[in-house]
Amino acid sequence: MKLQRIIEEVKNRKNVSVSHNLTCLGLNYKVNYGVTIAELKEIAKPYKNDHELALLLFEQDIRECKILATMIDDPKEVTTKQMDDWSQDFFNSEIVEQTCSNLFWKSEFGLSKSIEWCLSADKLLIKAGLILIGRIASSQEIIKEVVFDPYIDIIDGYDDNIMAANKNNIGFALRQIALRNTTHKQKVLTIAEEMSISKSEHRAWIGDQLLFELED
Repeated sequence: MKLQRIIEEVKNRKNVSVSHNLTCLGLNYKVNYGVTIAELKEIAKPYKNDHELALLLFEQDIRECKILATMIDDPKEVTTKQMDDWSQDFFNSEIVEQTCSNLFWKSEFGLSKSIEWCLSADKLLIKAGLILIGRIASSQEIIKEVVFDPYIDIIDGYDDNIMAANKNNIGFALRQIALRNTTHKQKVLTIAEEMSISKSEHRAWIGDQLLFELED
Protein backbone atom coordinates (compact mmCIF):
# COMPACT_ATOMS: atom_id res chain seq x y z
CA MET A 1 0.00 0.00 0.00
CA LYS A 2 2.77 2.46 0.89
CA LEU A 3 4.62 1.65 -2.32
CA GLN A 4 1.56 2.25 -4.49
CA ARG A 5 0.72 5.45 -2.60
CA ILE A 6 4.22 6.80 -3.25
CA ILE A 7 4.14 5.89 -6.94
CA GLU A 8 0.79 7.66 -7.33
CA GLU A 9 2.16 10.78 -5.63
CA VAL A 10 5.20 10.72 -7.90
CA LYS A 11 2.97 10.44 -10.98
CA ASN A 12 0.87 13.36 -9.77
CA ARG A 13 4.00 15.53 -9.64
CA LYS A 14 5.18 14.57 -13.11
CA ASN A 15 7.18 17.29 -14.85
CA VAL A 16 7.82 16.65 -18.54
CA SER A 17 10.25 19.57 -18.84
CA VAL A 18 12.51 18.34 -16.01
CA SER A 19 12.35 14.80 -17.37
CA HIS A 20 13.44 16.02 -20.81
CA ASN A 21 16.28 18.10 -19.36
CA LEU A 22 17.60 15.15 -17.36
CA THR A 23 17.59 12.99 -20.47
CA CYS A 24 19.45 15.70 -22.40
CA LEU A 25 22.09 15.63 -19.66
CA GLY A 26 22.57 11.91 -20.27
CA LEU A 27 20.72 10.85 -17.10
CA ASN A 28 18.78 8.00 -18.65
CA TYR A 29 16.24 5.85 -16.80
CA LYS A 30 13.66 3.31 -17.92
CA VAL A 31 10.96 5.52 -16.37
CA ASN A 32 11.57 9.16 -15.41
CA TYR A 33 8.71 11.40 -14.24
CA GLY A 34 10.90 14.47 -13.80
CA VAL A 35 10.02 15.08 -10.14
CA THR A 36 12.53 17.49 -8.58
CA ILE A 37 14.82 16.50 -5.71
CA ALA A 38 13.13 19.08 -3.45
CA GLU A 39 9.74 17.48 -4.11
CA LEU A 40 11.13 14.00 -3.52
CA LYS A 41 12.41 15.13 -0.12
CA GLU A 42 8.86 16.21 0.75
CA ILE A 43 7.44 12.86 -0.34
CA ALA A 44 10.07 11.00 1.69
CA LYS A 45 9.42 12.73 5.03
CA PRO A 46 6.55 10.53 6.31
CA TYR A 47 8.46 7.33 5.53
CA LYS A 48 11.86 8.01 7.13
CA ASN A 49 13.90 4.95 8.26
CA ASP A 50 11.53 2.44 6.66
CA HIS A 51 14.11 -0.08 5.49
CA GLU A 52 11.72 -2.58 3.95
CA LEU A 53 9.94 0.12 1.97
CA ALA A 54 13.30 1.44 0.74
CA LEU A 55 14.24 -1.99 -0.56
CA LEU A 56 10.95 -2.25 -2.44
CA LEU A 57 11.33 1.25 -3.88
CA PHE A 58 14.83 0.63 -5.21
CA GLU A 59 13.63 -2.49 -7.04
CA GLN A 60 11.36 -0.31 -9.21
CA ASP A 61 12.69 0.76 -12.61
CA ILE A 62 11.59 4.31 -11.85
CA ARG A 63 14.02 7.19 -11.25
CA GLU A 64 11.99 8.73 -8.45
CA CYS A 65 11.51 5.44 -6.60
CA LYS A 66 15.23 4.71 -6.60
CA ILE A 67 16.08 8.18 -5.29
CA LEU A 68 13.31 8.02 -2.67
CA ALA A 69 14.74 4.71 -1.47
CA THR A 70 18.03 6.48 -0.67
CA MET A 71 16.17 9.18 1.27
CA ILE A 72 13.94 6.81 3.22
CA ASP A 73 16.25 3.95 4.17
CA ASP A 74 17.73 3.55 7.64
CA PRO A 75 21.56 3.63 7.33
CA LYS A 76 21.85 1.42 10.40
CA GLU A 77 20.14 -1.40 8.50
CA VAL A 78 22.21 -1.11 5.32
CA THR A 79 24.33 -4.21 4.64
CA THR A 80 27.33 -4.80 2.41
CA LYS A 81 25.15 -7.05 0.24
CA GLN A 82 22.66 -4.22 -0.21
CA MET A 83 25.47 -1.84 -1.16
CA ASP A 84 26.76 -4.34 -3.73
CA ASP A 85 23.26 -4.99 -5.07
CA TRP A 86 22.35 -1.33 -5.38
CA SER A 87 25.69 -0.49 -6.96
CA GLN A 88 24.64 -2.71 -9.88
CA ASP A 89 22.20 0.10 -10.70
CA PHE A 90 24.89 2.78 -10.75
CA PHE A 91 24.19 3.54 -14.41
CA ASN A 92 24.40 7.34 -14.27
CA SER A 93 25.92 10.06 -12.12
CA GLU A 94 22.67 11.18 -10.47
CA ILE A 95 21.82 7.81 -8.97
CA VAL A 96 25.42 7.45 -7.72
CA GLU A 97 25.36 10.90 -6.09
CA GLN A 98 21.96 10.44 -4.48
CA THR A 99 22.65 6.95 -3.17
CA CYS A 100 26.06 7.76 -1.72
CA SER A 101 25.30 11.28 -0.44
CA ASN A 102 21.92 10.45 1.10
CA LEU A 103 22.60 7.01 2.51
CA PHE A 104 25.69 4.91 1.95
CA TRP A 105 28.24 7.20 3.60
CA LYS A 106 26.24 6.97 6.86
CA SER A 107 26.46 3.17 6.88
CA GLU A 108 29.01 1.40 9.07
CA PHE A 109 30.33 -0.13 5.84
CA GLY A 110 30.80 3.18 4.05
CA LEU A 111 34.52 3.37 4.75
CA SER A 112 35.34 -0.15 3.57
CA LYS A 113 33.23 0.27 0.43
CA SER A 114 34.82 3.61 -0.34
CA ILE A 115 38.32 2.13 -0.57
CA GLU A 116 37.04 -0.84 -2.60
CA TRP A 117 35.24 1.39 -5.07
CA CYS A 118 38.05 3.93 -5.32
CA LEU A 119 40.26 1.06 -6.47
CA SER A 120 37.73 -0.08 -9.06
CA ALA A 121 38.23 0.21 -12.82
CA ASP A 122 34.66 1.46 -13.25
CA LYS A 123 34.36 5.26 -13.41
CA LEU A 124 30.96 5.38 -11.70
CA LEU A 125 32.11 3.12 -8.88
CA ILE A 126 35.16 5.35 -8.48
CA LYS A 127 32.79 8.32 -8.30
CA ALA A 128 30.84 6.50 -5.58
CA GLY A 129 33.99 5.78 -3.61
CA LEU A 130 35.14 9.40 -3.82
CA ILE A 131 31.78 10.72 -2.66
CA LEU A 132 31.80 8.30 0.28
CA ILE A 133 35.27 9.23 1.50
CA GLY A 134 34.63 12.94 0.99
CA ARG A 135 31.44 12.75 3.05
CA ILE A 136 33.06 10.61 5.72
CA ALA A 137 36.06 12.94 5.96
CA SER A 138 33.77 15.95 6.40
CA SER A 139 31.73 14.30 9.16
CA GLN A 140 32.23 14.98 12.86
CA GLU A 141 32.66 11.31 13.70
CA ILE A 142 35.87 10.24 15.41
CA ILE A 143 37.89 8.26 12.86
CA LYS A 144 41.53 7.23 12.97
CA GLU A 145 43.32 9.72 10.75
CA VAL A 146 45.55 7.02 9.29
CA VAL A 147 42.61 5.62 7.32
CA PHE A 148 42.67 8.65 5.03
CA ASP A 149 46.32 8.30 4.00
CA PRO A 150 45.82 5.68 1.23
CA TYR A 151 43.26 7.82 -0.61
CA ILE A 152 45.78 10.54 -1.39
CA ASP A 153 48.06 8.06 -3.15
CA ILE A 154 45.17 6.26 -4.88
CA ILE A 155 43.81 9.51 -6.30
CA ASP A 156 47.28 10.67 -7.37
CA GLY A 157 47.60 7.45 -9.36
CA TYR A 158 44.45 7.92 -11.42
CA ASP A 159 44.94 8.23 -15.18
CA ASP A 160 43.71 11.18 -17.21
CA ASN A 161 40.41 9.53 -18.19
CA ILE A 162 39.45 9.01 -14.56
CA MET A 163 40.59 12.53 -13.69
CA ALA A 164 38.40 13.93 -16.47
CA ALA A 165 35.35 11.90 -15.45
CA ASN A 166 35.64 12.62 -11.73
CA LYS A 167 37.54 15.88 -11.30
CA ASN A 168 34.89 17.52 -9.09
CA ASN A 169 34.63 14.46 -6.84
CA ILE A 170 38.41 14.12 -6.68
CA GLY A 171 38.70 17.75 -5.65
CA PHE A 172 35.94 17.31 -3.07
CA ALA A 173 37.51 14.19 -1.53
CA LEU A 174 41.02 15.67 -1.32
CA ARG A 175 39.75 18.99 0.05
CA GLN A 176 37.75 17.30 2.82
CA ILE A 177 40.69 15.07 3.75
CA ALA A 178 42.98 18.12 3.83
CA LEU A 179 40.64 19.98 6.17
CA ARG A 180 40.86 17.29 8.84
CA ASN A 181 44.30 18.32 10.15
CA THR A 182 47.55 20.09 9.24
CA THR A 183 49.34 16.84 8.37
CA HIS A 184 46.79 15.84 5.76
CA LYS A 185 46.56 19.41 4.52
CA GLN A 186 50.28 19.45 3.80
CA LYS A 187 50.13 16.10 2.03
CA VAL A 188 47.26 17.28 -0.17
CA LEU A 189 48.99 20.58 -0.90
CA THR A 190 52.11 18.70 -2.01
CA ILE A 191 50.06 16.59 -4.42
CA ALA A 192 48.13 19.67 -5.57
CA GLU A 193 51.35 21.51 -6.43
CA GLU A 194 52.50 18.58 -8.54
CA MET A 195 49.12 18.36 -10.23
CA SER A 196 49.02 22.08 -11.02
CA ILE A 197 52.09 21.86 -13.26
CA SER A 198 50.95 18.68 -14.99
CA LYS A 199 50.58 18.56 -18.78
CA SER A 200 47.19 16.96 -18.18
CA GLU A 201 44.50 19.64 -18.38
CA HIS A 202 42.24 17.87 -15.90
CA ARG A 203 44.97 17.07 -13.38
CA ALA A 204 46.22 20.65 -13.55
CA TRP A 205 42.69 22.01 -13.04
CA ILE A 206 42.21 19.91 -9.90
CA GLY A 207 45.60 21.01 -8.57
CA ASP A 208 44.88 24.70 -9.20
CA GLN A 209 41.48 24.46 -7.50
CA LEU A 210 42.93 22.78 -4.43
CA LEU A 211 45.75 25.32 -4.13
CA PHE A 212 43.24 28.18 -4.43
CA GLU A 213 41.00 26.72 -1.75
CA LEU A 214 43.60 25.46 0.72
CA GLU A 215 46.49 27.86 0.63
CA ASP A 216 46.39 30.74 3.11
